[in-house]
Amino acid sequence: MKFSNIAAVMAACSIVTAQALAESPVITIPAASRPPAPPAAAAPIVVVSHPVDPATFVIPEGTEFPVRLEEMLSSKTAHEGDRFTVSLTEDVAMAGGEIIRAGYRGVGEIVDAQKNGMLGKAGKLNIRLTYLKVGDQRIRLRASKAAQGDHRTGAQVVTVVLVGVFAGFIKGKNTEIPRGAQITAFADQDTTLRTPLAPPPPET
Repeated sequence: MKFSNIAAVMAACSIVTAQALAESPVITIPAASRPPAPPAAAAPIVVVSHPVDPATFVIPEGTEFPVRLEEMLSSKTAHEGDRFTVSLTEDVAMAGGEIIRAGYRGVGEIVDAQKNGMLGKAGKLNIRLTYLKVGDQRIRLRASKAAQGDHRTGAQVVTVVLVGVFAGFIKGKNTEIPRGAQITAFADQDTTLRTPLAPPPPET
């Protein structure tokens, strides 16, 4: 009997609670009172890097480059078109403070080679310098050197000119330009070089 009364009471309470909830007004929170939504994540900024041009400087036309022959040349064995090696003997300073270090190698070419002939005809050897190589860059050179064997004396006549190919005629023997002979070359045009410069090649 007691259990029946308790069940009846609980059932009555449940009915009252359901009716109260149904009759309660619905409370709406205004939008202005709502907490702000978290901000959307910002899109990442993509920076595209472009390679920067390396620094450069200009070697003016006419700049002097003292060079020496790295091999002996002879009118007896040389042929037109043969190439030979030269090297820069002194540092060359530019107006902006850049320095072309001694030791860079260059290339020259045989322009004309004739052996000594009969009746005392002199051997003839004309050469010209073409470029000095600084790393993978080239400086075009302007210089020519011509030598003719002398007649009977063993002396050498060597002439350096600024432009073109010089040829003299002195009767005598085969002409030789010894290894180590000094020649002053000149930049043939304004030349732009990129920095930093590659170091000169090692001595061989």
